[in-house]
Amino acid sequence: MGATRTIIGWNNSQPLRFLIVGVWNFVFGYAVFAGLYWALNGIWPDWLISAVAAILGITMSFVTHRFITYRSSGCWWREYLRFYVVYGGQSLLNVLLIWLLVTRLKLNAYIVQLTISIALTLATYWAHKYYSFKETPSK
Repeated sequence: MGATRTIIGWNNSQPLRFLIVGVWNFVFGYAVFAGLYWALNGIWPDWLISAVAAILGITMSFVTHRFITYRSSGCWWREYLRFYVVYGGQSLLNVLLIWLLVTRLKLNAYIVQLTISIALTLATYWAHKYYSFKETPSK
């Protein structure tokens, strides 16, 4: 198994791990939202279902990126808060760009969202690498 990981570059390729972990996180996050919506629709408001699903999804994403993608051993709660800053900023930027490009400029929403998603995924990789999971010098 070790040889297989080395052959496909798993151990040496942080971007590859980010991509694979990202696919898992997307599936997990969507499944959590769908499951909560199925179970709680009509009981909880939609916004609360979405918020709980987001918290669970972001937390899973944090854990998988921390241990698999970036292999961090830093202060987990500091990294967790930074992780939320990155995703909060990403979410705000996404909303702003959708409003500007789709609502105001009337561009195709599907193409805009796909383009934004690709760009923000690349930006998120670097934000996590140099901010969320930034290695701090030992004292």
